[in-house]
Amino acid sequence: MENAILEMLSKEKGNYISGQMMSNQLQVSRTTISKHIKKLIDKGYDIQSSTRKGYCLHKDSDIIFINHIQNQIPNFYKNIEYYDEVPSTNNLMKGTQYRQGDVVIADYQSHGRGRNGRSFHSPKEKGLYFSFVIEPQLTIYDSLKITALCAVSLVKAIMNNYPLEPSIKWVNDIILNNKKVAGILCEAALEMNTAQIQKMVIGIGLNVHKQEFPDNLKDIATSLENECDVFVEREKIMIDFLNYFYDHYNHLSFMDDYKKYSCILHQDIIVYQNNESYNAYVLDINDDASLKILVDNKEKNLNSGEITIRKAES
Repeated sequence: MENAILEMLSKEKGNYISGQMMSNQLQVSRTTISKHIKKLIDKGYDIQSSTRKGYCLHKDSDIIFINHIQNQIPNFYKNIEYYDEVPSTNNLMKGTQYRQGDVVIADYQSHGRGRNGRSFHSPKEKGLYFSFVIEPQLTIYDSLKITALCAVSLVKAIMNNYPLEPSIKWVNDIILNNKKVAGILCEAALEMNTAQIQKMVIGIGLNVHKQEFPDNLKDIATSLENECDVFVEREKIMIDFLNYFYDHYNHLSFMDDYKKYSCILHQDIIVYQNNESYNAYVLDINDDASLKILVDNKEKNLNSGEITIRKAES
């Protein structure tokens, strides 16, 4: 019932719908409508109530509807679940009940996670926070390809909806104007004898709508709307991402795009590893998405793991 009410209000965002009209269309009493509206308001939905005019969803509200997404993506994505709040979509999907093609979306994460145990700021209705499961025929040594594929798919989804040119900071951050706008977290369960990936949970966190960031993030994080002041519904971005990901998933032919969108290719960088740092130059990005770097005139390959990199200051 709550979802049906939200769909009605969402179609008329910024305008009032009378309680009687909602009652007639949904074939329930006005008292039932009123009770469910109160529950939605308690959950944080910005709904105005007027005795004379009825109910109005704020014009800037952005509600995700599973059926809208399901109707516009391949059958590869078998089951989509939506939650108003979860601690972490990745943590939830580590449960054994989730299989390849299952997707979990949250409007808010109380303990969103990034790489290396970092947190990911996930305020309600401001970003796109979701995870999905794949069962790739790959070993852990090829797992960087999946992170790279997600990065390319996310950049394409952003560019398809905004007049923006995001870039990829190896291996899992999406950057706009030198600030992070999105992060990707891939976590795999392995067959120990073969290092084959049995199941991989992919988490996406994208800052979408205009927002003020906490003091510890305001100089390093941004959102899509903060950069261009264009409103796009979150489900539209998600539909584009899931379609782009599926298009490339079976043949993994995207490394040319990954290189094109990279902000560190042919750049001087600083590598931070094992509590030490050293200068390097990025020669190339290998087919397995590792970096080919030059250190003290010697070539070496750099894999992800516990490594972070940043552009060296000029």
